[in-house]
Amino acid sequence: MTIPRGRARAVGAMVLILVLALGTAVWMVTVTPGARWRAGVVWLKLEGRLSDVRWSELVEMLRPGTGMYLVPLVENPNPFMAITNPRTDSADVAAGAHRFAAECVSCHREGGAGPDLGRGVFVHGASDWALYQSVRHGIVGTAMPPHPWPLKDIWQVVAYIRSLDRATAAAEPRGLHLPAPNLTFATLVATLRDSSDWPTYAGSYTGQRYSELAQIDRHTVGALRLAWMYQLPGRGADPTESTPLAVGGVLYFSASANDVVALDARTGDLAWTYHRDLPGELPTCCGRVNRGLALLGNTLYLATLDARLVALDAQTGRVRWQTTVADPADGYTITGAPLALNGLVITGVAGGEYGVRGFLDAYDATTGKRVWRFYVVPAPGDPGHETWTGDSWRQGGGPTWMTGSYDAQRGVLYWGTGNPGPTFDGTGRGGANLYTNSLLALDARTGTLGWYFQFTPHDVLDYDAVEVPVLVDSDSAGRRRHLVVTANRNGFYYVLDRESGRFFTGQPYARVTWAQGLDSEGHPIAAPTARPSPAGTLLYPNVGGATNWWPPAYSPQTGLFYVPTVERPGLFYSSPGGYRRGALYMGGDAGDVPNARPVSLVRALAVASGGIQWEHVLTIPTGNLAGLLATAGNVVFGGDGPRFYALDAETGAELWAFNTGGRINAAPIAYLAGGHEQVSVVAGRALVTFALAGP
Repeated sequence: MTIPRGRARAVGAMVLILVLALGTAVWMVTVTPGARWRAGVVWLKLEGRLSDVRWSELVEMLRPGTGMYLVPLVENPNPFMAITNPRTDSADVAAGAHRFAAECVSCHREGGAGPDLGRGVFVHGASDWALYQSVRHGIVGTAMPPHPWPLKDIWQVVAYIRSLDRATAAAEPRGLHLPAPNLTFATLVATLRDSSDWPTYAGSYTGQRYSELAQIDRHTVGALRLAWMYQLPGRGADPTESTPLAVGGVLYFSASANDVVALDARTGDLAWTYHRDLPGELPTCCGRVNRGLALLGNTLYLATLDARLVALDAQTGRVRWQTTVADPADGYTITGAPLALNGLVITGVAGGEYGVRGFLDAYDATTGKRVWRFYVVPAPGDPGHETWTGDSWRQGGGPTWMTGSYDAQRGVLYWGTGNPGPTFDGTGRGGANLYTNSLLALDARTGTLGWYFQFTPHDVLDYDAVEVPVLVDSDSAGRRRHLVVTANRNGFYYVLDRESGRFFTGQPYARVTWAQGLDSEGHPIAAPTARPSPAGTLLYPNVGGATNWWPPAYSPQTGLFYVPTVERPGLFYSSPGGYRRGALYMGGDAGDVPNARPVSLVRALAVASGGIQWEHVLTIPTGNLAGLLATAGNVVFGGDGPRFYALDAETGAELWAFNTGGRINAAPIAYLAGGHEQVSVVAGRALVTFALAGP
């Protein structure tokens, strides 16, 4: 094969530029102080993990005398969090002001009064590195041009812009002054008996999403009115799937891009915001989402999309500490809300589509130091490793991307795990592939496995088992039984003994064709054709599942388990491929059946048997639902596209609905604010709150 002469010259020039850049970088890291961390930064760039830093910028920043300190970049390869401005003294601010006055006032006006600079509103990123990028490279689609100034000059202008923000803040305080919360572990344990607040992702450790409040009931719900709404920060098309926390008259909320806001629960007035700049490229399968926060004492905990755990002062939003959970370059992200226990913060990880080895972590709530880690896929010598062939366990999947539940009396965590990898190709991972697609019962203090139950052994249909496990106490045959129940993505509802993991019963709650039923121990009896094929295999449920991450609800008052349900067939394809670090590792694909419209419903199941008691068909057959909330007022709240609705908890009849104007992807909450019951839910990019109309 002959390469054209012009193309050969271009390729040669590119190679020469790369060699010169690498040579310069190698020279710098070998002859200058701090050679070790400089080498680490260069290595990260060679590995492709610093896509938001250009080679020319990196070479410039690594030169001696720039004042750049990039050690944090080695520990956390996210330049938006790790790179800080080295030019911040008064002389630098003055120099930045001089250049700003000479070249920027035509658009931004004197003192930065134009495009929100003086108010510290930076919609294209508020970190030092984001501001640097905006100044140096401009902002595409706006009037902001690039400014190829020297490195020092750009940082000085950034320092001046920061000074405008501080000056405005001193003159015009932003937000309210909040009292410091003191949410104790004892209060969290007692939440199910006192539902005036909503202090955890599911309302209480049980995962029931049930509120004892009853001011809003089946008779008064028709008088619900919009109380206030708050437009969330940020922009973009990613869905907002977060559930707020409500504690002491304050709502704490995380938006999709890892922003956090604190609001007055009575009025929606802003108290403070926290913004986190994320890398431009992250291994996400399903959008940049975040589902919520945890709170313990007066500290909020945010698990980020770039796999960090951040502790924030709940009164001010200031960062107390942050720690690295995993490396996004390996395919890891975090999308679920953490769970705060007695001195511990528990977080799982996402990344089942990227060949990760899933795990669940516990961190010290005060220091951020990791206390224990439980790997979902066992290594050689660990129990369960024999369910994997060869080295397939290394990229075995098993993500833990939703929030689990906690039995405080027994000190046991219940956490669901996701699919094995590669997702649709099981030929290289023979065996049941423990502990993927399972419910784990772990000692919360040590991470030691007590028992497990695997719902879909050797999964090749992407039927994650991360759905919220719900803890229920039920009387049967004159005996009190302590249960954990779950509606699985695979279409079956399961009732297990939460002390031993023993299977009691299981029933399909939606159409299922991939399995012919469950045996006496709860194992699926798989259909002979229940595997992907090159031409596509049609099965129920669709790859999205009969349900998914959408949180269910349970009412002790009615004894019913309410589950968002989708009836939809799917096509499952096989196309085996190899593993490559940080790349999709699927071994196939899945999709919808042409012209087959999904049917979206809420189904109420008898908690002990799984029998369907009623169903409510939703008006918008999206196949992607919101979560649910049950209350002591015999009302079930949920979302149907933009419609926020209330159902009779005993019959399923619709009692009330409101068109919010924005798609509802998240689950609602109920809480007291000023002595009055309120219900809040995210619709589109707004947090919308309802209360009963006044007299």
